Amino acid sequence: MPTSGIATLCFFTALMVTAVDVSGQAVGGADGARPVLGDPGISSMLVLEDTAFRVLRDYAEPGATRRLHAHNTATYQVFMLVTGKIRLTVEGQDAVDILPGEVVSLLGGASHTFTNTGEVTATIVEVFGKAPPR
Repeated sequence: MPTSGIATLCFFTALMVTAVDVSGQAVGGADGARPVLGDPGISSMLVLEDTAFRVLRDYAEPGATRRLHAHNTATYQVFMLVTGKIRLTVEGQDAVDILPGEVVSLLGGASHTFTNTGEVTATIVEVFGKAPPR
């Protein structure tokens, strides 16, 4: 399956396991998420793991920042905001404000950081492509 087809499949999967709550509150079982070490107010949980991709659901409390990091084994990364308001900065590019329903695609291994600039917990779905097994 071409990469674009895999990304589409990932998004449909992510949407099936993540509902948009009109109240703007975090959705999708934040209780199962684990804190991200070194990033207070950020938590993450694995939603789906496959040989071709991985889906995570992240939560960012208001004002919380995910420090600059990269997913070096990812062949691509797709970032979708479900609730809240996020400012995403990809190394070497201007910051972008992301609102619920918006999607950003990153190159695999791109260094990035994000901050919840809103007043409610942000819910983020991330899809990472994996290199085919050898």
